[in-house]
Amino acid sequence: MSWSTAVLSTRTSVEKIEMELGSDSILTDAQVNNKIALAKTLIGNSTELYLTMEKEITVDESASEVLLNVIANPTVLSTASDYLVCSLIYEELSDGDDRSLYYVKAEKYHAYFETQFESAKMRFNIDRDLDGDIDIYRDSHVGVPLL
Repeated sequence: MSWSTAVLSTRTSVEKIEMELGSDSILTDAQVNNKIALAKTLIGNSTELYLTMEKEITVDESASEVLLNVIANPTVLSTASDYLVCSLIYEELSDGDDRSLYYVKAEKYHAYFETQFESAKMRFNIDRDLDGDIDIYRDSHVGVPLL
């Protein structure tokens, strides 16, 4: 699976979050689809920075290689993406009013996104040379710390 074909969020996955948290669904198809695309772009940009700056991974973009394709398991970002989609939707619905319920929900979902995104980065399986074989499995510090 490559980044371009990975499905991170769907309307169903976003609605499931809303139902689990007991919220009324106010999401239109257009809002969800636009925010899903935006969330994937934003996560992709952040992930590229992480890969280049922290993991020091580069690819030959002149040979049409896509940096994000080094992630062999991009769906580890699905939960983070769902939370970011919800955050983006509620941010738009808040109309910038930081006292509205929508703004509070946007902030809550964004905090959930940040936590999930940090966790997902530690679960990447990386194929540095894009040969189909995973070169780096999950970071070694993933798991419960010893007390």
